[in-house]
Amino acid sequence: MFWKIFKVSGDSMSPTIVDGDYVLARKFKTKPANGSIAVIQHPSLGRLIKRINFANQAGEILVSGDSDLSTPSEEIGPLHEKLFKYQVFFRISPSGLSSFAH
Repeated sequence: MFWKIFKVSGDSMSPTIVDGDYVLARKFKTKPANGSIAVIQHPSLGRLIKRINFANQAGEILVSGDSDLSTPSEEIGPLHEKLFKYQVFFRISPSGLSSFAH
């Protein structure tokens, strides 16, 4: 299993993950699940780190940031599961390592 580290830029996932933090993620082994945090390669917005809100049987997924200042889900749009590259498991911040329950 290979892990990848991503540096967080912006506060759209605040307070869960904040600007300057790092996240430790690995490739999705299963379909993205509601509540998970994902690294997404958006076709026009580039790399995003967002929470999965809803996934349907057709492979369309809705996401959002945890902050009210995040780009609205409607602007991000429904995304196909193939754009979901990595699932975030850990946050690395100045205060230490935190894990996300999955």
